[in-house]
Amino acid sequence: MAVSGSKNFAITRADIIEGALRKSGAYDQGETVSGDETAAASMALNLMVKYLSAQGADIWLRSEVTLFLQPDSQSYSLGTANATTSYAETTTKTAHSASNTIIAVTSSSGMTAGDFIGIKLDSDALHWSTIATVDNDEQVTINDGLASVSAKGKKVYAYTTKAGRPTKISYVVRRSVNGYDTEVELIGEKDYRQQSDKASGGPPVVVWYQPTLTTGTLYVWPVDAGANYDKLVMSADYYADDLDTAANNPQFPIEWGEVLTYGLADRLAPEYGLPIRERQLLHMEAESKIQEALAFDVENASVIFVADVGR
Repeated sequence: MAVSGSKNFAITRADIIEGALRKSGAYDQGETVSGDETAAASMALNLMVKYLSAQGADIWLRSEVTLFLQPDSQSYSLGTANATTSYAETTTKTAHSASNTIIAVTSSSGMTAGDFIGIKLDSDALHWSTIATVDNDEQVTINDGLASVSAKGKKVYAYTTKAGRPTKISYVVRRSVNGYDTEVELIGEKDYRQQSDKASGGPPVVVWYQPTLTTGTLYVWPVDAGANYDKLVMSADYYADDLDTAANNPQFPIEWGEVLTYGLADRLAPEYGLPIRERQLLHMEAESKIQEALAFDVENASVIFVADVGR
């Protein structure tokens, strides 16, 4: 059997738009799409891509995000807070005094100039700065001197890119400095608001996520990160990337190629005067493909039903 041995087939924004315009009856094979029509179709496609995330087409966009906690902080603005999908972790090699900018570390592996760096102080707060230079394997220079003393063996974290605003958060654990995880409960606004003492101490046991427009706010209770717990690790969902140019590939698995093409054709058909009966058939086809793709791309997990014994 003569198979290709390759599994790298991909489509671009241009492929989707041209296919959709053919299916909507606007163009025939081989015709060149005008610039104005490309721009209008691109707008419709980007709107549809964001809409599909709201329909549940985002499981492959889920990321593990680590949020670094500060003692007594009740909330964190995800998008600007010290949260990331990838970071380097080490410890201080010697004790450091307040105002020190030269930091001796056990290893500077994974650190580069310009990275954000957090150094745990004796107060259990993380002192955040940026790396000016990585001097050698065991020393970095930071731009902002330490706020207070940091003993030998304190944790040091460094990362390059802040995590953006999640559309939603589905799971959270608090991670100890020794790497042990404990589940943290996701609650709603009412349950969080009903906590009488928002500043009470102790490791976090519940969080509420409010996905505001430009950033998302994560409220944490209790608020004492302390010596043993300085991280929350979250399973966070994100929107697919914008399709800005003709050569951009959609941030979707390839089985969604027909979904995107038929979905865009369905949205463009009224603008190109496709007869109502053909539009209805196209709409049914587009909706069917969305549902089939959503049914395929689901998490492989058990569903547990529990009887409500409270009634």
